[in-house]
Amino acid sequence: MLVLSVLLYFCVHVLSQKYEGCFQSSALDPDLPTLILNHATYNMPTECIKECHLRYYMFAGVMNGEQCFCGNRYGRKGISNSCIFNCTEPNMYCGGQDAMSIYTTGQKGPSPPRSAQIIQSGSNSLQITWEPPDISNGNITSYTLKAVSVQTFASNAIPIVESQIQGGHSNTTILQGLQPGTKYNVSITATNSQADSEPTYILGWTLIGPPNKPITPQVIEHTNSTVTVLLSEGSSEYGPISAYQVFVVQPGIIPPSGPNVTYYNYEESLKRGLGYYITGEFESLEFYKYKKFTVGAGKMISAYYNAPLNTRIMPQIGLAVVSKFQSQTQYAYSDLISKLMYFESGNNNIDLVTIALCIAIGLLGALLVASIVLYFVLRQRHEKFRMRKLPEQELTLQGPLYEVDNMAYIPEDVPERVNHYQELKKKVWIIPRNALIINDTVIRRGRFGTVYTGAVEKDNKTSAVTIHSVADKLLKASDKRHMLRELDICIKASPMKYLADLVGTCETHDTLHVVFELPPQTLKNRLLASRMGVIFPVNQILPIASMIASALQHLENYKIVHEHLCARSVGITDDWIPKLIGHGISKYALEDIKYTRWTSIECLDNKKQQQPAVVWAFGVLLWEMLSMGGTPYSNLLLESEVEEAVNRGVRLPQLADTPDPLYEVMSSCWNVKTQERPTFEELTRLETLSICPITTITEPYISELELN
Repeated sequence: MLVLSVLLYFCVHVLSQKYEGCFQSSALDPDLPTLILNHATYNMPTECIKECHLRYYMFAGVMNGEQCFCGNRYGRKGISNSCIFNCTEPNMYCGGQDAMSIYTTGQKGPSPPRSAQIIQSGSNSLQITWEPPDISNGNITSYTLKAVSVQTFASNAIPIVESQIQGGHSNTTILQGLQPGTKYNVSITATNSQADSEPTYILGWTLIGPPNKPITPQVIEHTNSTVTVLLSEGSSEYGPISAYQVFVVQPGIIPPSGPNVTYYNYEESLKRGLGYYITGEFESLEFYKYKKFTVGAGKMISAYYNAPLNTRIMPQIGLAVVSKFQSQTQYAYSDLISKLMYFESGNNNIDLVTIALCIAIGLLGALLVASIVLYFVLRQRHEKFRMRKLPEQELTLQGPLYEVDNMAYIPEDVPERVNHYQELKKKVWIIPRNALIINDTVIRRGRFGTVYTGAVEKDNKTSAVTIHSVADKLLKASDKRHMLRELDICIKASPMKYLADLVGTCETHDTLHVVFELPPQTLKNRLLASRMGVIFPVNQILPIASMIASALQHLENYKIVHEHLCARSVGITDDWIPKLIGHGISKYALEDIKYTRWTSIECLDNKKQQQPAVVWAFGVLLWEMLSMGGTPYSNLLLESEVEEAVNRGVRLPQLADTPDPLYEVMSSCWNVKTQERPTFEELTRLETLSICPITTITEPYISELELN
């Protein structure tokens, strides 16, 4: 091992040393700028070379036989013949009074990046910032980040995640694709045109994720006031299993669920009238003790009262697995015990009275079914009469709609009153409630209600969707009319390949769920990810722009004006197909965008947008794509400054890698004369132009200038 160390030192510090020559220098203006110290040992040039190499300088210089200087450039004043001082080392030169002997140190790469820190952690990501090297030894061309797992809750080996960020001005990135609940050692290496720097290291944890969904408890036996269930242990690859909670849900109640949803104890649940509560909690180490758990025992378990049950109404029971780490808590909830599970427990004494009750219930159920059938027969028979003569009533999604604008299925002049909501049902898929999954993730709280993520099941396929939950009974009549107009825009425009289409509607007692296709990511996020090393193929930019223009042309054919066109209002699929979002009611699912930087000159005074204004915004969107998500007019912090600049004739600049013909198209979109801007039909031919590789990203992204 000692021999290898000596050999390595010899290769790095001896073979790499080279005498560059003798150059003019002076005490007041030395040829190499950084003086280490005056010291007799610097009569040995190898010591000076070693000190400069440790400080990441490319060159070392000895002057006056004992002064050591370091730097990255030499020879400013020319060659000298005055390196006359002898060195203690043979065949080496130690400069002179007005001359400096210059040696290479073997250092080629920059010094390590500085001040690395993790500024935000996600479950699958770490956002990291750093400062550039003090000594670049040339131009920094890229940074390489490598994340190595050093501690994890996962059972399998965690792969190394590596990302390369182009450009010497970059100083932040988001490392994605990481394992939740894992401690990473992240190295950051700077690269110039010659070599890599030594890495800088930083440690950080990703946030934990929710545990795996636990198995539904199994009923072992039950009495009039208790139910004994068999619990199964939980598991998680994303964090520790810290505790278990057994919870009770009253029949007919559908409790919320999600990784951040918490339930209350029995007393608090009664106060809030929730219909569900935690009846016991225990640590994971005590699982063996509570594996057979008796619900309703009337005792305290941890801080929760295990209240007696009334099993005549067969309460629903479930298991929650709790994962806690540092300041985070995540939950996973099992499915609830069904009524059938009670009968499968094998401990029910079904006597004659029970059998008689079952028969009676069956007969009553048959009568109820017959009554429902009769009701629908009578309703169908009198439907025409009812439609001809409807009483005046409050406007509602559940009843007829009279006074609305002339939009698709809503005629302007109607000789007789029409139930417009029934007409709506004829035009869209009415989604069964059991086919719609509504997540707890809130995208936005829109004008008509809350927008959630979710999924819809159709033809044995599950698709991601956004769900606009419209609280029908809480809306004013004017808002209901406006909502129907917004919804009708989406009905008219769908289906279209390059639009995030309307999937259908699902109606409950007091809520209308309007369901839209949800692309995996937005175009903005994919562009910004390219700044962090995720590949965005440049040859896809113009085809994507052409497809977006096709979608806008489709909307124009239906006289629909898209008022929020930008990279955030375009979804993108895994195979690079754009999905335009934000027309009609779907605009309430968009982020809260400061839209001035995309607004046409004629609309800066809050004028209503027309199609030429959408063409203007399309030009800005094209610039966003070519700048890999850059913020338009990022040098102007105030929106008033942007408006003033646009009115003065300032336009977005031509980027370094943007060909002239392409920039001419963009500039034509920003023509003051609206009639001279290109049409969407012309813009669909964008992919016939050529595009250059994007070698540098010069425009910054500043989120606070784009989002409220």
